[in-house]
Amino acid sequence: MTNEWSARQIESLIEISSLINSSLEINEVLENSMRVVEELTDAETSSIFEIDFEVNELFFRLARGESKAGVDKVRMKVGEGIAGWVAGSGKPVLSPDTEQDPRFCKKVDDVTCFKTKSILALPIRHKERIIGVLEVINKKGQGTFDNKDMEMLTLVSNQIGIAMENARLYSRIKEKFTLTRAELKESQSKLIRSERMVALGKLAHGVAHTVRNPVASIGGFARRLNKKQLLDKSGSEYVDLIIRETERLEDIVKNVEILTSLPEPRCRQCNLSSFIENTIREWKHKSKLDNIKFETDLLQEDPVAYLDDTLMAMVLGLLFDNAGEAMQQVGTIAVSAYRKNGWMVVSVADRGGGVANKDLPHLFDPFFTTKTYGTGLGLAMVNRIVSDHNGEVEVHAGAKGGTEVSVRLPLFPNRD
Repeated sequence: MTNEWSARQIESLIEISSLINSSLEINEVLENSMRVVEELTDAETSSIFEIDFEVNELFFRLARGESKAGVDKVRMKVGEGIAGWVAGSGKPVLSPDTEQDPRFCKKVDDVTCFKTKSILALPIRHKERIIGVLEVINKKGQGTFDNKDMEMLTLVSNQIGIAMENARLYSRIKEKFTLTRAELKESQSKLIRSERMVALGKLAHGVAHTVRNPVASIGGFARRLNKKQLLDKSGSEYVDLIIRETERLEDIVKNVEILTSLPEPRCRQCNLSSFIENTIREWKHKSKLDNIKFETDLLQEDPVAYLDDTLMAMVLGLLFDNAGEAMQQVGTIAVSAYRKNGWMVVSVADRGGGVANKDLPHLFDPFFTTKTYGTGLGLAMVNRIVSDHNGEVEVHAGAKGGTEVSVRLPLFPNRD
């Protein structure tokens, strides 16, 4: 990945990722996302083809701008035109002059009376299967699309593939099952949360890979300047600020890489109450926060649970960190464990300021935080690990104020 991406381009990629995974209403999602894609690549217009596998043809899932009139009636065989060639070969095409490209087909131009001069086209995949093609058309001004545009749109096309497949699966769910409105909304929310995590995780890993070396260089040179004491007092203060901020960025990069490289759980039998008590002791020892106390209400028979003790210890540690921060490192964290409706539930509650209702849907999103510091990755890691255990996480207001996080784990290891 190139190190020459601008802050605006990175912001745009994050915005696109959020748009793509914000809803299962696919037409609205793609319309808003491709608008940002056009701004990002300076394209006049754009389109998305989807493959109809029954007849092996491409049809327009989305067409924007002047090029969209009449395209709903246009279909192209896989292999026909540049889009068809991309769908058939699975390879991207960078065509700076379509008149000189033998793969170009004028069928769409003839219908829309739009003049296509240049195209960048990429396959849209879901789990390695090609399901469509993304195109940006006619670079504005005198420029042409380049490899940096292709690199950015590769990230976008991967996320669009997830969104399109989600929409298809969601449509099948609505067709096959009669759900109440509340049940349907809950299913939609869980699906969005899961795939948003995957999509944003991939993007975050790419951004972290891009910024790691520049941040390390900046921090290293700043520390060298500080060590040699070559600057006056004000200059040293600036260098100290640079060092603190680069250390914060280094922590963000490290946490992103932890998030995106979490291993699959290796579950084994574990005595749950003993495990929780041991984790509390280890956290208190490491944190050295003497003003944080714990209240526990655990199952006396110390039941067996099936979990990866290393990963679940990370989950509880992150929840304890959040609870302590919410109470400004002074107060009591309540930890309980109980069975409910076929689940083993572990609850962690603080007595801090609580969470606003408007923030609840976003708490598990990477980089979302209500604090003035921190990375916003803690609950994203919690959600990822618990989901990999076939479990669920819920956040709600605590019975005594503050916030309560409930982690539900299946009683049996093979539960769906």
